[in-house]
Amino acid sequence: MLISPQLARDTLADLIKDCGLPLEAGELIPGKGEFLAHGHVFVGDVAVRGYKDKGRWRYDDRDIRRAGRHLASVVIDSADLAEAGFPDRRWFDVRGTFDDMRGADWRGTLNHWAYAAAHRSLLLERDGPATVGFNPADDFDLLDPELSIDIDVDIWSSSRYEIGPHGLPGQLTFDEFVSYYGKRTIAGTRPLDVLAWSGTHWVFPRAYRDMLDHWQAQDRELSERARICSGCGRRGSGWSWRTPTAGGYVTMCPSCSGEPFQAYTGHLHGVAYTSLRRTHRADAYLCCLCRESRAFIWDHCHEHGFVRGPVCASCNTFEGKGVAFLRRDGSLEHLLACRGCRDASTLPRRFHLDVALAHLEADKGHGHCRPRPYAELRETDGVHHITLSCPAHASTAKWTTEVTVAEVVGIVRAFVDSTLTSPGRHTALQAGLQTGP
Repeated sequence: MLISPQLARDTLADLIKDCGLPLEAGELIPGKGEFLAHGHVFVGDVAVRGYKDKGRWRYDDRDIRRAGRHLASVVIDSADLAEAGFPDRRWFDVRGTFDDMRGADWRGTLNHWAYAAAHRSLLLERDGPATVGFNPADDFDLLDPELSIDIDVDIWSSSRYEIGPHGLPGQLTFDEFVSYYGKRTIAGTRPLDVLAWSGTHWVFPRAYRDMLDHWQAQDRELSERARICSGCGRRGSGWSWRTPTAGGYVTMCPSCSGEPFQAYTGHLHGVAYTSLRRTHRADAYLCCLCRESRAFIWDHCHEHGFVRGPVCASCNTFEGKGVAFLRRDGSLEHLLACRGCRDASTLPRRFHLDVALAHLEADKGHGHCRPRPYAELRETDGVHHITLSCPAHASTAKWTTEVTVAEVVGIVRAFVDSTLTSPGRHTALQAGLQTGP
């Protein structure tokens, strides 16, 4: 029987309530894209498959009960300990690529947590509580030595991250580490609950460490399988070939995915959505944005009512992500496929502030600092009050500017006009949208 994630969580929580593992049954309630990688959610080293039913993700009740019985049977011997292999300076010195971090690597994750927590602790010590909002622990991009340019004290000096008196990078204490990352999970478990200091090194119960190793191997195997096209057997790169269907994600290469479907040529631009949706099937076409997946719906401008083109479910969802969508190649041309937006040199209203903020971030930097400032917005009486802050001087460099609604409209118009007249040329704003803050 298929059951909801909420019922699956409650069922599993009851089965593992006396288990010695630091498990988190709430992992069974997936976030957006949770099943994209390989269609499973892990609790401990048990992979639970997700099923798409009537547009909602569900689990098989038998899988949940089987997982609960297995996990409840694991014996944790607090006297049988094994080294955690943490912290490891090699991780900090190399700082692997973003793609590397997305793979299952529990030791790499623990090391990331430790060095990010030490980085944040050092910032708080140097700049005080004003830097609390500037949280390296939540952003991989902040683990980048380029951000230290123009900082008076080189916070990225490797000597500051030698293992300190508490067995952690720098002066980081275990209590600080737990305050930053104690609720984070790896494989549906809370590792900091069972991490212990032996006096010379960090240790886990051996059964727990072995379980993490087993999870890592299974996750990588499932991820590798998910790269294989189900049509021709070719191996893809990452998740680029994963395609949403009514029954869940499948892996189809562009050739196999495109065989039964037409390439959209833009021949329906300017047609009203209301007159098109019942006469033309969107799923007869390839998505006009990614050009890899089967289209799911007709994307259209809600303000002018004109069709832009057929898009898949993933691209349709991504369009709602504001400036992240605008940074994508071809996104502006897609939005301007609406005849109304093109004629008026505008974009849908939900993108206006994203464009204005990107313009200000790119145009109003802090002196000679290389990092782009962050923008925060407050609106009163039709005026946008925008506070900009320099990430390299978070506690000392903040300034405010005001932009009226009319000025925002002008910024958007100038942006659209430059896109229409010189699509190959990047203005400061376009460059800002492409790189992000």
